Amino acid sequence: MINQFRHNPSFYTSLNTELDSFLSYQKTRFPLEDMLTMDMHCHDFNSDIPDELIGRILNVPETWLPTEDLLKTLKHHGCNAFTITNHNNARSCYEQAKNGVDILTAAEFSVMVPDFQVGIHVLTYGFNEEQEIKLNKLRKNVYDFQEYANAQDIPTIWAHPLYHYTAKVMPPWEFFEKMALVFQRFEIINGQRDTWQNMLSKVWVESLTPEYVKALEEKHNIDSYRYSRNPYEKSMSGGSDCHMGIFAGLTGTKLYIPNLQERLKKESSARLALEAIREGRMAPFGANNQSEKLTVAFLDYFMQIALNSKDPGLLRILLHQGTTQDKIIAFATTNAFAELRRHKVTMSFIELFHGCFTGKKAHFSKRWFISKEYKPIFDEANKIAKMRNGAPVEMAEKFNQSIENIFGRLNDILSHRLKKKLESITIKSKPETKSLNSLIASLELPSHVRELLGSDTVESSKKKNKMESNTIDTSNFLDGLSFPFLASSLILGATFTSAKVMYNTRSLLASFGNKLGKFNHPTRMLWLTDTFGDQNGVSMVLKSMLQEIKARNLPIDLMVCSNTLKPEDHLIVVSPQLEVRVPFYEQQLIRMPNLMAIHKIFLEGEYDRIMCSTEGPMGMIALYLKHAYSVPANFYIHTDWIMFARKALNLDAHNLNRLRRLTRAFYGTFDNIFVLNTDQQQWLTGPHMNFDPARVHLTAHWADDWFIPRSVQKHEVFGCAINETVILFAGRLSEEKGVMELPKIYKELKKRKQKVCFVIAGTGPMEEELRKEIPKAKFLGWVDHHKLAEIYSASDVLVLPSKFDTFGCVVLEAMSCGLPVVAYKTKGPKDIIEDGKSGFLVSTRIEMADRVAQLVQDNNLQLSFKAAAIKRSRLYSANRIIKELLSNCGIEG
Repeated sequence: MINQFRHNPSFYTSLNTELDSFLSYQKTRFPLEDMLTMDMHCHDFNSDIPDELIGRILNVPETWLPTEDLLKTLKHHGCNAFTITNHNNARSCYEQAKNGVDILTAAEFSVMVPDFQVGIHVLTYGFNEEQEIKLNKLRKNVYDFQEYANAQDIPTIWAHPLYHYTAKVMPPWEFFEKMALVFQRFEIINGQRDTWQNMLSKVWVESLTPEYVKALEEKHNIDSYRYSRNPYEKSMSGGSDCHMGIFAGLTGTKLYIPNLQERLKKESSARLALEAIREGRMAPFGANNQSEKLTVAFLDYFMQIALNSKDPGLLRILLHQGTTQDKIIAFATTNAFAELRRHKVTMSFIELFHGCFTGKKAHFSKRWFISKEYKPIFDEANKIAKMRNGAPVEMAEKFNQSIENIFGRLNDILSHRLKKKLESITIKSKPETKSLNSLIASLELPSHVRELLGSDTVESSKKKNKMESNTIDTSNFLDGLSFPFLASSLILGATFTSAKVMYNTRSLLASFGNKLGKFNHPTRMLWLTDTFGDQNGVSMVLKSMLQEIKARNLPIDLMVCSNTLKPEDHLIVVSPQLEVRVPFYEQQLIRMPNLMAIHKIFLEGEYDRIMCSTEGPMGMIALYLKHAYSVPANFYIHTDWIMFARKALNLDAHNLNRLRRLTRAFYGTFDNIFVLNTDQQQWLTGPHMNFDPARVHLTAHWADDWFIPRSVQKHEVFGCAINETVILFAGRLSEEKGVMELPKIYKELKKRKQKVCFVIAGTGPMEEELRKEIPKAKFLGWVDHHKLAEIYSASDVLVLPSKFDTFGCVVLEAMSCGLPVVAYKTKGPKDIIEDGKSGFLVSTRIEMADRVAQLVQDNNLQLSFKAAAIKRSRLYSANRIIKELLSNCGIEG
């Protein structure tokens, strides 16, 4: 699916090496026989009020996990001392203690740092019910909270120090300096956080030497002894932070109690564990992690929401605190889960899948009633149940592999069915202007979700499905697609959410790494495109870009979806799961890749930014990755779609305005936009689009090195007479390129009694009609890019009747070979050609014919234009253009 000849990722390798070394050392710190094993950070159903605002709006708990199931898993994974750290309460601990369970009272309190308006989580141990009431009252001020806990000898731990809540912006460094004075213990191995975050926490805590802490006390005028018993001896802990119970106990802390076995005869393990925590005799354990565990956890959580949640009610959503965006997300989420619950097949799948995550293998007899195409999914689900009950080693990785297999199978089924349905769609009338405009006008999403996905009554269904000449029967179209779509969306949603939660502090982690001088994330950009192997200008430009990336060994990889291209250095090729033709533009093929595969590539490739140069599926994937991984995303506009829609699709003013709003919404989500001409730059920053000028960068293409004047004769290259004027057109033979003006230009030149040899290089849908209109023209077909220099050098003038080109690569290539160009005064060409010096810019085809005639009749003018064209083309240097591009993308060249 992808090439392996990319860079050797070293960032995560170095992180994992550091973690392995740290954990190996922790194992040797204390005698094995004198250690208790405890997961110091885990949750059950009493974590019923989530910190995340969306969860509170939806009125769902953080988990439905029964306490007994959590304790069972902790024992299965090797724990022999127990606690439960639910949010802001210790109800589960009290209940278990009353039942005779030896358990340490604990909770994870949400505490505010008032001077920075940042919310943090504080793991707190060994308090009683009266003290819990007081701690909850003090949660609004971390200094009061910590001072009380210290006075009561209640040990606290700052949970996941690099993951905060309620912060609108990244906390300043002073925030961490003060927290270093307030806390003595820190959780640095958190099972739900990635290794990067954990190792940065570990390096920071190790930097808190007694000398440094004393210097911070003086700087901030804080007496650390108010908040901890021994502020100069920092200690570290670990915990799974598990809510679903799947990975509970796989990350935790070894607690050292001298003469443990003798003391256990007289004292409880909970009391001994509390003593070790107070004294800082803790050795964290766990394993490296990126987002594997969190993906599994969110998938199981989403399934439990589908199985257990209730409608929160519209008034709750509207009246709850939060922004309009929060409430829209909550409304969309509750509607999505309502639709899931309506679909019995999907709910059966969810019930089966959730059961497997809890270790309940589905009975083999159920397989008899499953269709053949779904049996592999059933088998993978049962693998999960088997792994859940087996040895925990590499469980997260194996779970994720099964999830990827299930997702891939669901997508294969969905793609196969969708392709067949799309192929069956027929538009009754021909794709003329009227029908296309009416079809676009009918493409609207209803405000009611039910109207889109189906109706409950036969009568309303009949009304909804009544078809006009150019509409699609939505209900019939969706038949057979609902289950694979809903089930795969559930998996993809969990994958997206886990990445979003894991990496939403990316800017903080990068800043933290720079401050510490360690674990700085590499600067690497993934460049996404829907076209690379196609015969068009965009593909040629990207191929030139790839060659420059290779030659300079730039930290950029291109990614394209194709089943014909082969991967190479800096070029990643993913296989399409679906290929369909674009309606009304049959030359364009849409290719849909496996999004989970791209997820994996992005993470393993260690990318930290995105460039995209096509508005198709890869454009949407770029936005998906941007929001999932919290990285900057740039867009490189090659095509003026408004002009294309007007010229090629003949859209009316109403639909052009709709398209403008759509492109504004799409481009507006990118951090930077790159354009190829000043017209487009002014349009994007003007009143129609209103983008910040600082985000819109003018860039350009360059002509490859082989585009230089060649010593060739026109009669040798084209077979025409020496005294004939060779008029060249090079490009795609399509209507938007203005090729149907070529016959008219030819006739104008013939009127002027010019001996013309008309040469057309290129292919396209208008070729047959052009052959009829200009039967004496020489059609070269598709010309290899390396051979174009000879074509340009053997010609007398290049004509470009297109008003569509955003740049005009053929203009620059021709000028690089000393060939003057006559083009319309529009978009890209007018930025390249110096009118009357290195070529001509015209407004009409008659003027174009006049300028061509003027040029070919004057040898001195030809020589002057040739020299000026070469000189002008050299300003478009690959070195300068790439250097500016890299700088605007935040990459050092």
